[in-house]
Amino acid sequence: MKKYSETEKSMMLGLGWWNVYFIIKLVLFSQDTIEFHPIENFAFVIYLIIPLRSQLLKVIRTIVAFPIAFYLAHYDSYLPPLERLWSQMGALLDFKFNYLLELASRIISLQTLLAIIVLAFAYYFLSRIFRVSMFVIIAMLYFSLPERAPDVTPQLAAASPTTTKTQTANQADESGPVNDQILNLAKQSFFEKEAERVSSLAQSNADAAPFDLLFLSICSVAWDDLKITGLDKHPLFDEFDIVFDKFSAATSYSGPALIHFLRASCGQQAHEQLFEDELNPQCYLFDNLAKLGYGETLMLNHDGAFEDFTGLLKENEVKASAMSKSGLDPYQTAFDGSNIYRDTDMLNRWLAKRENDPTAKVAALYNTISLHDGNRIISDSSKVGMESYKIRLTNLLDDLYAFFQTLKKSNRNVVVMLVPEHGAGIRGDKMQISGMREIPTEAIVHTPVAMKVFGPNIKRQGEAYHIEEPSSYLAVSDLINRLLEEDIYAKGNFSAEALATDLPSTKMLSQNAGSTTMEYNGKVYVTLDDQTWQEYPE
Repeated sequence: MKKYSETEKSMMLGLGWWNVYFIIKLVLFSQDTIEFHPIENFAFVIYLIIPLRSQLLKVIRTIVAFPIAFYLAHYDSYLPPLERLWSQMGALLDFKFNYLLELASRIISLQTLLAIIVLAFAYYFLSRIFRVSMFVIIAMLYFSLPERAPDVTPQLAAASPTTTKTQTANQADESGPVNDQILNLAKQSFFEKEAERVSSLAQSNADAAPFDLLFLSICSVAWDDLKITGLDKHPLFDEFDIVFDKFSAATSYSGPALIHFLRASCGQQAHEQLFEDELNPQCYLFDNLAKLGYGETLMLNHDGAFEDFTGLLKENEVKASAMSKSGLDPYQTAFDGSNIYRDTDMLNRWLAKRENDPTAKVAALYNTISLHDGNRIISDSSKVGMESYKIRLTNLLDDLYAFFQTLKKSNRNVVVMLVPEHGAGIRGDKMQISGMREIPTEAIVHTPVAMKVFGPNIKRQGEAYHIEEPSSYLAVSDLINRLLEEDIYAKGNFSAEALATDLPSTKMLSQNAGSTTMEYNGKVYVTLDDQTWQEYPE
């Protein structure tokens, strides 16, 4: 009987159960779900099959192989860098255990687990007949060939010279070559020009006929979420007089989104500037309204404790204390276990209190987290994920629609501004699982901002108006100024088109800590290190 050397035995054993790992990768790569880096993956193969005589060294190699395999799998994926996850560990520790399990199921679903089990059984039986490692390595070589590999790596390519330049407030010619230097200059130029933009709420408008301003700040709804749930045609959206079709929320997290909104009277700030103390006082929307004689009301359908939400409000000149929720029954439990109250209960309580409030005009901010990822409806806590989100979104839209009908009957002069914070990211994509919002993609920041004018003695002239130019918060501040300047309640009528034409335009550039997405010449690019860019993978 022939005796085999240690090298020959090692080569005969091949990759062993690690074959399953590489087969899964090749399948995902062939489906254009991940990338495949040949050098790094073949280096890992060599590490796994290099002959070792000592049993202890073999055990150590196996132990070390697992973190290497995890890191390499992440490296091959489109997911954001691991440091983004570590930076959120503090927030993750506040999540309920069942929500963490739900997030884990989105990464590896039950179907995926079953498929892996089937693959493992198949490998077990086939490995007794075939040298599976040989086939796996041949397949890896095949997929590593440039002409065979799918075009999965987003590249910075030259833009077509015939492409029309993007028409935004920046008015830069975006045709021509695209590279890191060009995109970094475009980003720098954007913020330099935004720093010069101010929307003035003129003091002379203080004498306009009084009306209330009610801002509906909704967490986790974008046009993409409405479309994927089939609720983009909800009758609520037929109620509005002015709709922003291409509004950018500028971020995909609640705290920064709130700050952007509360500083709507100035141009868009870079993410790191949002938390600096020194700021032009003219930027604060609610402070500007207070100078025009507006009282202030704050409503939260949550406790405002998560990430010091109420603290951010006070730092940005919202001085009112939150309206009491005493006597109301909670409707949901939040991702951190706290109570959430029904939107119709909160809004109807505000209106009832407003009837007995002698203040001539108020600016009211209502913030709701009814749609936040991980929430559970108390009466039906078994519903999770997409199923739960659609139910909660339907309830929210129905509540707002019913409240609009109540406002009509109240005979109060109220202008309602729907200003969602950001989307829920329900669809997910190659770089982010469903519900993940580390990267502020267009699908997440493209929110349904709209305005509705209520009052017994005021009518709209003409049709509702859709603003098709890319816009952001500065346009909201300008629109409010036009409402006051035109003194629409004194006139008894208004033209939606006249109010909304030529509002400030803002190109789509959105940021979180550590990530920036920017539309340039009709394409969306992303940087995760503030220096190098890639086209966002579709």
